[in-house]
Amino acid sequence: MKLFTVEEADALIPQLEEIYAAVAELTATAELKAASLRRREDEGKDDPATSAIERSQLQFLAQGINDWMQKIVDLGAAPKGIDPALVDFPSRVEGREAYLCWKLGEKRVAFYHPVGEGFATRKPLPKRRQ
Repeated sequence: MKLFTVEEADALIPQLEEIYAAVAELTATAELKAASLRRREDEGKDDPATSAIERSQLQFLAQGINDWMQKIVDLGAAPKGIDPALVDFPSRVEGREAYLCWKLGEKRVAFYHPVGEGFATRKPLPKRRQ
C-alpha cells in the first residue's frame, strides 16, 4: 500500500475534481432517469419495454460511476463518498498510520484522521508534518 505525503495528495486534487465532476454528471442523469421510471410505475403508465430499456440505462450509468470511482482506487487513494465527495489517502502523521482526508471543494489536503476513524473525527494536520 502506497503511503502519501501531503504534497503527493495535493497534486492529485485536480484529477479528483475531474473524476467527481464526471461522477456528479452521471449521478444526476441516473437520478432523473430513476425518478422518471418510478413516476411512470406509480402512475400505472408502465410500458414493460420502455422500463426494461431505462433499467438497462440505469445499470450502464451505475457502471460508469463505478468506473470513475475505480480511478481513485487506481491512484492509490480510497474514495469514501460521493455526496459529499470524500477521499482518504493512506499516510503517516506524527509517526502513526493515518489517512489524509480531502473533501471536494478544498483546495489542498489540510486534515487527517486516525486509521479506524472517519470524516467526523478528522483533525487539522499538525504544523510540522512527519
